[in-house]
Amino acid sequence: MRIFAAAVVFTISGCATVAVTENSQISEHVGRIPEHNTDARAPVGGTVYSQYRYWSKIGYRLEDSAAFRVLVVPVKVEVGEFIVPADTGGEPAYCTERNAYVDPLAGTGSKVCFVTPIGGSRFTKAKVAPGMVWLSYDLPTPIRFSKSELVVPRSDALKSELLYQGYSNKTIKLSYREYAGDFARPAFFQDVSYDIMEFPTTVTFKTVKLNLLGADNNGLRYQVLSGF
Repeated sequence: MRIFAAAVVFTISGCATVAVTENSQISEHVGRIPEHNTDARAPVGGTVYSQYRYWSKIGYRLEDSAAFRVLVVPVKVEVGEFIVPADTGGEPAYCTERNAYVDPLAGTGSKVCFVTPIGGSRFTKAKVAPGMVWLSYDLPTPIRFSKSELVVPRSDALKSELLYQGYSNKTIKLSYREYAGDFARPAFFQDVSYDIMEFPTTVTFKTVKLNLLGADNNGLRYQVLSGF
């Protein structure tokens, strides 16, 4: 029986899979936080100033994992997986961006999609197309999902930020972080410190100018006079 089932997987998989048309839109975001010349506060470890340009799309993240079998092939989609709205042969669904299903015999992969009743807050059914046919599965336990944003990697995406690291012995400590591409980790970072004899006073990092109004180990009060 196991050999027969594996043969069926291979037969329906072949070398082709059905098309999944993603319906999410990519949006550009350009901005800075906070605005210049406004009073602002930052806690220790918090962001003093951030300036960014990036692209993202809106989708959903799973709050529960999903595990089932496509015939004899186990499939598991983990908590936190990002899924996007898509069209699956005329039926709206929410599909993984990666090939979460991989056929061990044919060596082909396909996305795993989820369907929920209209107005529902949980996915109750999964569907996979190993070949040119969609196979549907009722999930043993409905899984939760929530709206989320995913940064779309681009070579011209950039985020620069200054973080407040505390004040002691008349010295303020800041950290600079620079992110590029998918913002997964800093592409560059630098720690800096400034001797502060009194407030208010002005400090400069690169082209960022800050008017410091007061500081302690609970937070920093300031104004951003110019940005990156």
